[in-house]
Amino acid sequence: MKKATARNNRLLSQTADASDKVTNLHDPTARPGPRENNPSDEHLISEYGYYVELSSARDIGEFKRKIDNAVKRLGFSEYAFVRLENTEDPGELISVTSDLTAAYYKAGLHEFDLALKHAYEHAQPVFRSTINEYIFQAPFNCEYTRCMHEADKLNRSFGYYDFYNIPSKAMNGSGHVLLSVTHRGLPPTALKRKVRDCYSDLQLLCDAIDFVSTRKFPDELLCEKKEDAHVIAINPRPLLVLDMLANSDLNITQVAAKLGINVVTANRHLQAARKAFGVKTNHAAIRQGILHKLIEYK
Repeated sequence: MKKATARNNRLLSQTADASDKVTNLHDPTARPGPRENNPSDEHLISEYGYYVELSSARDIGEFKRKIDNAVKRLGFSEYAFVRLENTEDPGELISVTSDLTAAYYKAGLHEFDLALKHAYEHAQPVFRSTINEYIFQAPFNCEYTRCMHEADKLNRSFGYYDFYNIPSKAMNGSGHVLLSVTHRGLPPTALKRKVRDCYSDLQLLCDAIDFVSTRKFPDELLCEKKEDAHVIAINPRPLLVLDMLANSDLNITQVAAKLGINVVTANRHLQAARKAFGVKTNHAAIRQGILHKLIEYK
């Protein structure tokens, strides 16, 4: 009896240790660096572009199709976007085969999925295969290792060999969100090559999906319906200049100083916004931002 108890204690200790290490895993070959202090014009236009494109959706169906189109342009076949407040409800923003997600939740694999645990606690992107490689080498067996093996087996049975997970702090301040992309039939090495070409865009897309879904479709897409569900706790960088110009008497030099950026960068933000909205003046860009519900006139 004492030997069995000692063995169980060792397993629990090893599991906790493995879980802690997994939450700090990242893949150095695909790790995004810090945001640029002086982003390129192309980068700024890309930032605004995702917000403008997604915010033009008139309903959930169109919103989902626009995300799907953006994901496919980046070279991936399917995606899943979930809010981690409630992993038992995968939500509507998923294009991965519904039979797979149904089997995954029915088997209760989400309860012991260390990829989700990592996303709960960190905003560091990671490949699912990176987590699997670590767990599959564990010299013990428990619910976590069993779950990861079962999830990998299930994914492979549907032709999904890897996923790139991009966690991010939810812009309404309620936990984290997770964008996961994959390409059916691709081995992990090939998926990693795709991610290297566009990991910055994937982070921008994740932020834009979170912001637009929170601001424009709170009743349908937030886990809980709250009166203040649409309130954004974290303002996305691309919209700060427009928002501040719309809601203050500051000129562009003062706005730049308040945001801690130089005037050239602030003006490039405005230029990118005008181009993304297809307008010629800052006033028109601000108006389009309000109409798209990307900024609010307070």
